[in-house]
Amino acid sequence: MSTNYPTRAPRHRGLFQQFSPLHLAPAWDQYSVVKARGVRIIALGGYAPYCTSGWVVEQAVGCIELIGAKVAGLGQMLLIGFTLSEQPRPAGFEITDTDAIGTLTMPARCFAACVAIATGSNTHFRIGGDGQLNAIGSDSSLLQLPAPT
Repeated sequence: MSTNYPTRAPRHRGLFQQFSPLHLAPAWDQYSVVKARGVRIIALGGYAPYCTSGWVVEQAVGCIELIGAKVAGLGQMLLIGFTLSEQPRPAGFEITDTDAIGTLTMPARCFAACVAIATGSNTHFRIGGDGQLNAIGSDSSLLQLPAPT
């Protein structure tokens, strides 16, 4: 396990300490918890597919787009679609030239509950990995994953 802080010799203290930049970019193969800075919501009739950013939700009754701050030049986003389909698409995660995008497709009956969470003042979301653990929560501590052992 690597650390973000460089190892320094004992003689490098105080004013003589060497400058070493920290690597602050997320490790996308792991999951990152992000504070939502913006939210966009659309309600639909469930008769047609909904497309955004190359992602499609069949028989869409709604979509929530949670937007986080830019990190390492990438915008962070979680797209949550709500469908009447019996076979929703699996969750996913991808990195484009400009964004880190997590996707999540849920049954239509979950739409109102997720809107309530998404419009809260302390909304956070989790994206990364293969996308299977993408999530939304009302507090960042709820979304933390246990450290691998």
